[in-house]
Amino acid sequence: MKESSLEFDRERAAEVLGTRGWLSERSPAFREQILETGRLMRFEDGQPLYHVDDEPEGLFGLVSGSVRIEIPGGLEEAIFVHQAEPGFWIGDLALFSKQKRLVGVTARGPIHVYFVPTDRLRAMLRSTPDFIEDFYALTHQNMALALRLLANISVGNAAQRIRLRLLHQDEQVADPGNWIRLSQDELAMLAAVSLPTLQRTLRRLADAGLIELGYGRIRILDREALRADAAP
Repeated sequence: MKESSLEFDRERAAEVLGTRGWLSERSPAFREQILETGRLMRFEDGQPLYHVDDEPEGLFGLVSGSVRIEIPGGLEEAIFVHQAEPGFWIGDLALFSKQKRLVGVTARGPIHVYFVPTDRLRAMLRSTPDFIEDFYALTHQNMALALRLLANISVGNAAQRIRLRLLHQDEQVADPGNWIRLSQDELAMLAAVSLPTLQRTLRRLADAGLIELGYGRIRILDREALRADAAP
């Protein structure tokens, strides 16, 4: 990773993180401390923020672009389980438990993240111990995400899993055109379905006017109808 260039400054990063996700829900005093303590970094496409089993070096907040979250598979290959968008924070669990990383995080396209090093976080907590509640809130939020992913992937009907995944990804879209930037191969992996099954379902949804298909992207046109269609 490297220090960010002037194309994305701290003021813009603070605006994004102050209006989306976990940090936006914390007190102004806490937000100010986090933003003063960290620094803006840039990662290139395919560059890992960290790997499974890495030692924790700090906390990461996604400012622009997307990241892939991967978990260890039964074999050597990692399993792609989630694509996170701006406002997402990760790195808290291993950091505060003093354990190794449980997941891997990789940049999808050029991205900017706000990185808060471990030593500065610990100094911040020594100065203001009550801030630990804010970090517990992040751990709770990420656990809720993990449970939702588990619940969605446990749904037996493949077409329903696809609908649920589309709705989930749509909730965090930061693209100005409301596009979900996932290829069909990637969406098939996230929904744990074959590519032909995914393509048949997407064609039916597009023909019904619920979604629009683009190259490497999908846009939901009628969320309420898609949500009703995804209900058991």
